[in-house]
Amino acid sequence: MSVIGDFLRSIAGISETKVLDPEQWQLDANVVTIKIDQVPALQRHGGAVCLKGKGLKDPVLVVCDHEGVYRSFSNKCTHFGRKLDPVPGKPVLRCCSVSHSTFDYLGNNLSGPAKKPIRVYLTELKNGELAIVM
Repeated sequence: MSVIGDFLRSIAGISETKVLDPEQWQLDANVVTIKIDQVPALQRHGGAVCLKGKGLKDPVLVVCDHEGVYRSFSNKCTHFGRKLDPVPGKPVLRCCSVSHSTFDYLGNNLSGPAKKPIRVYLTELKNGELAIVM
């Protein structure tokens, strides 16, 4: 995308991470489950999806990191509440707003105006199913 297009997306707060179809995940009590073999974006390193709806308090960002480890976060920047995207090839999440606050995979703020960390959820892969404890 062009520099102008990137800037306009940032002004509008448009995330690059796609929302996963609610039919592809389940929420039971406080645990989200996703069958990895049904979600191509999570089958590759650097892939990510966003979960929203179905009674979740906040959207959830699910990432298959650059080493193939699954991680989940509250998908809400602590500055203005905009969405987060993984940074390709780096263990960093970046806010989609103009300010581009960044966070490490422990949830800590690394740069930008956000002062508070983001929430990190316990995430475990077992028998091809990802479980995320809210």
